[in-house]
Amino acid sequence: MNQSHKLDIICIDKILKYVKTINDACAMFNIGSADDLENNHICQLAITQAITNIYELRQKMQDTTLTEMAQFSKLRLGLKAARNIASHDYDSLDFGIINRIVKQLSSQALIKELEMARDGIRQNNPSD
Repeated sequence: MNQSHKLDIICIDKILKYVKTINDACAMFNIGSADDLENNHICQLAITQAITNIYELRQKMQDTTLTEMAQFSKLRLGLKAARNIASHDYDSLDFGIINRIVKQLSSQALIKELEMARDGIRQNNPSD
C-alpha cells in the first residue's frame, strides 16, 4: 500500500474519531438545536475544534478518495466556513451553520460512507 493510501486511511479514521467526539459532546450536554449549542460554551469549543480538525484532515486526502465519498465531499464548503469562523472569528459564530454541519457529520449514512471508503482502500490496496 502506498503512502497516499495509508494517509487517507489515517485521515478517515481520525475523522470518524472526531465525529464520535461531536456526537459524544452533543449527548453529554443535551445539544439538540443551534440555541442549545449557543448556550453551552464548553460544547461549542469541543465541537468547533473537532470540525476544524476534520476540515484540516480533509485537506490532506487524495482527490480520488474524496470523489468516492459524495456525501462527505458535499460538506467541503460548510466545513471550510465553520472552520474559518471558528479559527479566525470565534466570537461571531453562526450556531445555525455549526449545528447544520453537526447534523450532517453525525448522519449514519455519512459515517457508513466513511467506513466503506476506508475499508475499500484497504481491500483495493493490500500491503506489500
